[in-house]
Amino acid sequence: MDSIKSQINSGAKWTSISTLVITLLQIGQFIILGNLMSAKEFGMIGMLTTITIFAQIFVELGLGAAVIQKHHATARQLSTLFWINILLGILICLFMQAASPIIADYFQTKELEGKIRLLSILFLIAPIGQQSQYLMQRDLSFQLLGKVETISTIFSFSLLIGLLFLTKQNPVNVYVWSQVSLYSLKGILYYICYLPKWKPSFVLDIKDCKEFFSFGIYQLLSRLVNRLGSNIDMLLIGRFIGMEALGLYNLVYQIVTIPVLKLNPIITRVAFPVFAKDKNNNQALETGYLHMTQLLAIVSFPLLLGLYSVSDLVIPLFFGEQWIEAIPILQIMIIVGILRVLMNPNGSIILAKGKANIAFYWDLGVLVCYGAALLAAVRSNQLEIVAWAYVGVSILNFIGGRMLLTRMIGLQLKSYVKVLLLPFILAGVSSGIALLLKDQMISIYNNLVWAFIWPVLVSGISYLLLLHVLKKLEVREEYL
Repeated sequence: MDSIKSQINSGAKWTSISTLVITLLQIGQFIILGNLMSAKEFGMIGMLTTITIFAQIFVELGLGAAVIQKHHATARQLSTLFWINILLGILICLFMQAASPIIADYFQTKELEGKIRLLSILFLIAPIGQQSQYLMQRDLSFQLLGKVETISTIFSFSLLIGLLFLTKQNPVNVYVWSQVSLYSLKGILYYICYLPKWKPSFVLDIKDCKEFFSFGIYQLLSRLVNRLGSNIDMLLIGRFIGMEALGLYNLVYQIVTIPVLKLNPIITRVAFPVFAKDKNNNQALETGYLHMTQLLAIVSFPLLLGLYSVSDLVIPLFFGEQWIEAIPILQIMIIVGILRVLMNPNGSIILAKGKANIAFYWDLGVLVCYGAALLAAVRSNQLEIVAWAYVGVSILNFIGGRMLLTRMIGLQLKSYVKVLLLPFILAGVSSGIALLLKDQMISIYNNLVWAFIWPVLVSGISYLLLLHVLKKLEVREEYL
């Protein structure tokens, strides 16, 4: 049990450094684009991001998780999987080129067509490093993974800034070029970094990889329906309410997900390969899962509850008055953010146990519920109703997820509540301080900058001090 904790903490240390740098750059990129783009253009960014997510799932084919979960893969099998990824990348590129007019017509946005074709280029290059990335993850080489991702993100961000301010190109096109450079460079660097340990040979033995496909097909289908469930809001809003409404929604979605769901992989990415090594010890898995949940809660709760406290300042201060309509949607979606943080670790346990089929059927059920609720909600043409529908189904998904883990690893409700209660109370107290202080600062300074800085600073320090004091009193160890 202590071994799982130490491996999670060690991997998380290296992953957190790179994630911090990447998150800060992405927030900076996001703020810059939000100030330069119209709501319609920001909606197009959301749509292009969604397309990229789905295309990546098909290129990966669920084989990455199979490589991590099955430690006995031979060099022949790995080479076969490598060439399958390359071929799939070529097919996805050709498909996106051919389907771009159909996708653009679906969203009634002709400008998407050329941008989808440009985006497809990345799938010719990125797959070269996909197998190496998962092998490094399996080997717990998180320091090396972090360096690759940090270098690639810095290069991509620099290219974005350079093209935005040194050329007259459309900001959406600039964003697409930055994404092509990001994924392509990552693929190349992953491949180069793992060459000393493994080099693919010219082998394509499909029969020898049957066990990977049997695991991978469920992981593929599970990820497909999971991502469809996560992005069906984008697909339906873009189609039925319009690209401008999607722009508002995408802004809110990014504000909630960039800082928080970038923090989740610090833990969950490390946890899957660690859990997979101890997959038959349910007690160790439960302890590791609770430890992972504790870390996520300590970091995520103050961020999200604090964001709620200053949400009416964040939008106008960082993105401008033109985005004011997004404030009530942001406040609702913070609930979704909290639930997604808590649901995210489930997949690490399910896959570590080798139950990719359960993940698929679970995600399929969630997709049906999300799809039905959101399809009804978009008919109202009101984004707030769409957001509340998302909250309702997320609550049901969260409750069901806890019940599933109780059956799989014997997760105790009392233990689960115990690790969440104190972080939630401390985050609530510090966020309450921010809320009260914000109103005082507005009346004193009548300035958005100071009204934002002081509450964030004071509430953040308050949260850290409370954690420190409780640790000294050994209360934190008791309740967390």
